[in-house]
Amino acid sequence: MVLPNNMGMYAEEIVNRTCDYCLNNNVNLYIEKRHLPIKITRKINENTILGKLLSKSTVDYFGSYKNIFFQFETKQTNNTYFSLSLFKEHQLKALEKFSKNNSVIFAIVYFEKNEKFYILNASWILNQKMNKISLEKIQKECEEINMIYPGILDIEFFKKYLEKVL
Repeated sequence: MVLPNNMGMYAEEIVNRTCDYCLNNNVNLYIEKRHLPIKITRKINENTILGKLLSKSTVDYFGSYKNIFFQFETKQTNNTYFSLSLFKEHQLKALEKFSKNNSVIFAIVYFEKNEKFYILNASWILNQKMNKISLEKIQKECEEINMIYPGILDIEFFKKYLEKVL
């Protein structure tokens, strides 16, 4: 697949495809993209509007499976490490807040160098002592999510992961 120029857009595109696939194929896994709370302030022309962000969001996605509510953030890196600085402060606070309340919350990280997705549990992320986490450490301590045809994340993996973390 061709990677978009915008950092992080490939990972989100794959997750969005996964959401659509689940919705359109009666899969008993529901995932939805959380939209930013924006107020339109001015229409400039047919294709351009100005808006104001009303508040900071928490994480990118939420969903449910068998009465399990979950939330997750997507990140992407072209390095051989994952930098925690890719999280904004309010996103880290959301990870912390929800993980303290026994919520299922995690991040899906895409590494461009090896073209693989990994799932990082929020408590694991918050317990890291270093800002840069090597790909090798993530490969040892986190789980890989396979991409399956037609360019979606492995839905059965999601189901097993959610059942396991509770």
